[in-house]
Amino acid sequence: MANKAAVTPHILTWARQRRGVKASDLADKIRVSSEAILEWESGKRMPTFLQAQKLAQSLYIPFGYLYLAKPPVEKMPIADFRTTRLTQPEPSPDLLDHLNDILGKQQWLKEYRKSENADEIPFVGRFDITDSVDIVARDIRDTLDVDGARQEAYSWEALLRSLIHKAETLGIMVMRSGVVCGNNHRPLDVTEFRGLSMVDRIAPLIFINTRDFKGAQIFTLIHEMAHIWTGKGGVSNPDYGLQSKLQDMPVELFCNRVAAEALVPSRDFRSKWRSNNVSYEDNLEMLRKHYKVSMMVALRQALDSGLIDVAKYQKHYAQLVIRAETATASDVDDKSGGHFYRTLIARNGRSLVEAVISSVAQGTTLSSEGAHMLGVQVKSLSGVAGHMRGVELDSG
Repeated sequence: MANKAAVTPHILTWARQRRGVKASDLADKIRVSSEAILEWESGKRMPTFLQAQKLAQSLYIPFGYLYLAKPPVEKMPIADFRTTRLTQPEPSPDLLDHLNDILGKQQWLKEYRKSENADEIPFVGRFDITDSVDIVARDIRDTLDVDGARQEAYSWEALLRSLIHKAETLGIMVMRSGVVCGNNHRPLDVTEFRGLSMVDRIAPLIFINTRDFKGAQIFTLIHEMAHIWTGKGGVSNPDYGLQSKLQDMPVELFCNRVAAEALVPSRDFRSKWRSNNVSYEDNLEMLRKHYKVSMMVALRQALDSGLIDVAKYQKHYAQLVIRAETATASDVDDKSGGHFYRTLIARNGRSLVEAVISSVAQGTTLSSEGAHMLGVQVKSLSGVAGHMRGVELDSG
């Protein structure tokens, strides 16, 4: 009995069902019989400590959870703007684990910036959703210098990269990934959320789910900035397909309109729209190229400007989704070969990576802690530092 783990049977059942895993599939993962899993869950037998550790690892829960008397209460740690008056979607374990991970990283960066006497960021919470969409959008556009970035960009993909870089320069943590905690076996479900924002005057954060098709990501970026500008951070899943009643989501509706207006000013957009003998598809293509935005953004502004109706919007949006379905998640989740550093920086955000490397170099953070924060091995830190700015670290 000495090497047996007295886990709580119904907690094991809860943990398995929480992940939506069959007893037979869990048994295969830890190389035992299905009967063994069922006996552990019924309390007839107990697993060994090694088997209990494998159970916790396979079910993505802390080992100590298996000894709890009752399941922990799992709540969203930030506001949930996916919620409407009619539905209240339960967050998945993957989303909850992901949120806890990036909340910890944000808190670390906040404390680091405080230790460096960083100033508060002035645009965080500058407006409210009762303010004018045009005013908020103009402030975002001017602060990011969207027009200047557009002139220098050769495509909407280049514009997206430029805006992310500008946001990071302004102090916003911008993190992008399609998996939980760097685990490629735990993809983030884009039907659950597309992005999120965490409001803080020292370390505001934006996360973009790269499982979404790329054309929507530039819109999501500015949508989340609208959350930061209005001080209303939370998890978002903008209904780009317009399947829900948007009037049930006033914050999301406001942020959608701000995003479209910040990227493509409506007055200028309408002035360039050709009504005579030009199809709406040709107009969209022409204006997409003119503003160097994705078709998703041009389509959204056309709807908000009253130039197309909801039916045309939904039809064209569905076509965009179909064309994107053959593509996989953004290559920022590719850890192979030369993509390693790009993946690492995108997943953690350049702001965090630079701060961790600097803190380790200064000796205020242990190499092991810095490596754990970034999700890499200690021996990789020196290479990360060299990639970032030519700094060599002691990996001891």
